[in-house]
Amino acid sequence: MIRELAELLRLAGEAPEAERLADALWLAERLGPPAFSEGPAGRPASTAGPDGAPGPAEQLPSGVPPSAAPVPAPEQRMTSAGPDVQKALYLPEARPALAGTGAATVRVTAPAALPQRLALARSLRPLTRKVPSWDVTVLDEEATVDGIVDTAQWSPVLRPAPSRWLDLVVVVDDSVSMAVWGDTVQEFLSILGSVGAFRSVQQWLLPTEEIPTHGIVLRPPTAERGERLLDRNPLEIVDPTGRRIVLVASDYVSPSWADGTLDRLLHTWGQYGPVALVQLLPRRMWQRSALNVHEVRLRAGMPGAPNARLGVTPLEGTPSVRHPFTASSMAVPVLELDPRWLGPWAALVSGETSAWETLATLIPASPAATAPDRPSPTDRTTPSPEDLVRDFTQHASPTAIRLASHLAAVPLSLPVMRIVQQAVCGTSRPSVLTEILFTGLVTRADQDHADNPADETLSVTFDFRPGVRQVLLNGARQSQILYTLSCVTEWLFGRLQRSGAPTTDFTALLDGDPVAVNAARSVRPFAIVTAQALRHLSERYEGLARQLEESAPPGANSPVVAGTTAVPGEQALRVNGTVPPVGVLLDRDDLLAEIHAGAFGGRGAGMVLTAREGGGTTSTAARYVAMYGHAYDHVAWLTAGRPSAGRELPDLLQAAAGQTAATWLLVVDDARPDDLPASLPDGPGTVLVTSADGGWPQGFVSHSVPPFKRATSIRFLLDRVRGLTAPVALRIAARLDDVPLALAISAGLLLQSTPDALLTALGADPDPGAQPAAPLDDPAATVCALAQTQAVRECPAAAPLLDLCAVLAAGPVPTRFLTQALPRTYDAAVAALADAELVTVTDDGSHVFIPAVVCRVRRERMNAAEVVAAQRLARATFVTWRATTATTAGDNSDILNLTRHLEPMGALGDADPAVREAVREQVRLLAKYGDAEGALAWGKLALERLGDHDGTAGTALFQLLSEMTSDTARDQRQQGP
Repeated sequence: MIRELAELLRLAGEAPEAERLADALWLAERLGPPAFSEGPAGRPASTAGPDGAPGPAEQLPSGVPPSAAPVPAPEQRMTSAGPDVQKALYLPEARPALAGTGAATVRVTAPAALPQRLALARSLRPLTRKVPSWDVTVLDEEATVDGIVDTAQWSPVLRPAPSRWLDLVVVVDDSVSMAVWGDTVQEFLSILGSVGAFRSVQQWLLPTEEIPTHGIVLRPPTAERGERLLDRNPLEIVDPTGRRIVLVASDYVSPSWADGTLDRLLHTWGQYGPVALVQLLPRRMWQRSALNVHEVRLRAGMPGAPNARLGVTPLEGTPSVRHPFTASSMAVPVLELDPRWLGPWAALVSGETSAWETLATLIPASPAATAPDRPSPTDRTTPSPEDLVRDFTQHASPTAIRLASHLAAVPLSLPVMRIVQQAVCGTSRPSVLTEILFTGLVTRADQDHADNPADETLSVTFDFRPGVRQVLLNGARQSQILYTLSCVTEWLFGRLQRSGAPTTDFTALLDGDPVAVNAARSVRPFAIVTAQALRHLSERYEGLARQLEESAPPGANSPVVAGTTAVPGEQALRVNGTVPPVGVLLDRDDLLAEIHAGAFGGRGAGMVLTAREGGGTTSTAARYVAMYGHAYDHVAWLTAGRPSAGRELPDLLQAAAGQTAATWLLVVDDARPDDLPASLPDGPGTVLVTSADGGWPQGFVSHSVPPFKRATSIRFLLDRVRGLTAPVALRIAARLDDVPLALAISAGLLLQSTPDALLTALGADPDPGAQPAAPLDDPAATVCALAQTQAVRECPAAAPLLDLCAVLAAGPVPTRFLTQALPRTYDAAVAALADAELVTVTDDGSHVFIPAVVCRVRRERMNAAEVVAAQRLARATFVTWRATTATTAGDNSDILNLTRHLEPMGALGDADPAVREAVREQVRLLAKYGDAEGALAWGKLALERLGDHDGTAGTALFQLLSEMTSDTARDQRQQGP
């Protein structure tokens, strides 16, 4: 059997070695049979149900619209194990899988970015040599036995263990242009790791575009663009023993490669070990990159010779003007990602060959002395758009020329360009797109228009040079412009629909449908370019083009969520209630998308966001309203009280009444299970709750809001506090357990004190060499107490305001209530508390939001007399305000919002007749504005706190509740069971 298998492999063009064949057979036995059955043609059979319903195929590569995918021909359909049953392939968007149809998902393999994986791995085999290890030993059995025989001493003889020869470091250029090559680089790294030639394979990022401002640094591959927290010195990857190879992967179009900035870095690396440049562009495009390559003959006198010891003989006739060849010049080979290049280079490094004729860039002996040649301003000429397009068509490949004419109809963001390339050019290589980006037609987009607030993936990074887009459109057919626009529009609208925007399509856009036009206008770069393309197609689109060029109306993407707000649009969206500012919110986008996927469209779906105190549940809910509120017809924000009451719920009930198809969202902030209202509107809707209570009844789906990631916490502190070092930020974040509110308050403390003082106050060792301390049991409360002390020390007027906050409920407090209570000191006090991150003020200044931990910590630090005094001030302000404030709609809204503060300020049990009368009027006002449920609950609680019904206010309240109870019973009888 083994001989027959080996013969079959030889006939297939393979010549397996005995060891490799044995390994393959051993692995095959343990992997077991494949998980799918085989069809007649050797292809995986469809897993569709027995009823013959078609199963959807897996989605195309990211960003490919359904309209860009060809409909499978009959001969392309996958067949089941039976000879007569065929199953067609469909995209999920085109033929959604429904319950009970038997449809199933089939996994389709995406094309490889590097098609010659096996050949590339084989080309690196010369590097798989073994050398004696420096730190690992093994028993030399033969020498041990000989020693025992010769000396009669049972002493083991050890020898160095065989070890892989080299380490490998791959330095990847982190410029914007390299986004095109992300998949290629990752597959190349995968190949390098699977070869088995290297002791370790490390990857580092080289942010070449940041060199002018931040210098030359390296970053780990997990670092985000622009993140300086994990910057490392490039000399850290140098191995003085010479057993490390450095490969630099780039397209070499960044200016730092052209002006000689990186020559010194390559020169330093080349003093200690082999260095090579992996050029991702195809060979025919190298002359357009920043590298200055030469034909040379390289000679190596020993295996692993560093570049500085390579003999270099130029083969070209004229030396380079930029780097003239001298005897001390150092050559750095330039390699294409192809076995024909990697194989000879590996042979030269390993010592299998001693000479190689190739292409290399020459580094002078003193790189710092090299000044880049730049043309003088008088020598610069600006070619016309026609000349640019003509030069491009003369040098570019036919595929790139065809792709450029299609891209003229769309904005040049990387996701959009990939979509068009996939639809027009199929599985073409990334170099086709690179030909367009870096051959003179395209430039960087202005920073003012580069970012799109709707979606970071739609960020427009490039743009055609002035006039080039129009020249390309003039040479394009109308049918291809429409096809390109339809592909990109369907993809764009698909993204907006998944975020909850109204459903629309490309046909609706061409027909001028208001929903489609507003959706397109919400992404400004797309709208502007689409208007230009449509105007080029026909005069009949002139009106639509003008609509697209207008700015999107406020709230087209997300509602303004401060107070009760009407958002312009086809159907007015009202956000009832006072939504807090988002505040500190990082690393939450995936969680928000998960919440929306489970909440939107559900009938009364219950979602609960839970976290420890200060964990950011309120901010997460506020961001959800800002991002996804436009997906609902009616939205209300209710800050929970004991019992829950507010004007927002009746407004929501009334708005959704009789609209069975209307969707609604009710956010109940800082709630417990018994805080939820008993009545909810009909129709599909969502209840989103924020809570520190983890015990919620069945029917609610809990989402735990995690703390910040440690790297996010450190980055947050470094961005907030200038001069703070990463090690200190790490120790603060560890002590505060990455709790968002605690980190925000600590940042305010650091602006007034030193890091050592804060660490000491937090109970951590301030010594620079100390290890991070264990997390605090209650980090938010600990740092809140420190901040309150600091705020009162800096501004004594903050103490009365803190005392007042301590006897109010957490959440929103009307600003006018606080200013009436503390008219002379409020402005300075609230500014001090806001700077300390203890309170936040809405953008319109109407409300102050107080975190629950601030109220709790302040009240725990007050004595009984101070609590009584603060409650007396709050009740006096409440009574005075009710008596003196005009009964306008806006003023009544603020008075209604004070209901939830009545119990903590002690108003419900106060024997003062004026306070009792104010409470009775508050209950009556709740009933007047439709909150009968809240009025009954608060009235009953007030009667319990009063303790008797003999007083005038108590009797009146009792009579009022009796009337309300009778009215409620009558309404229920009229509505029926």
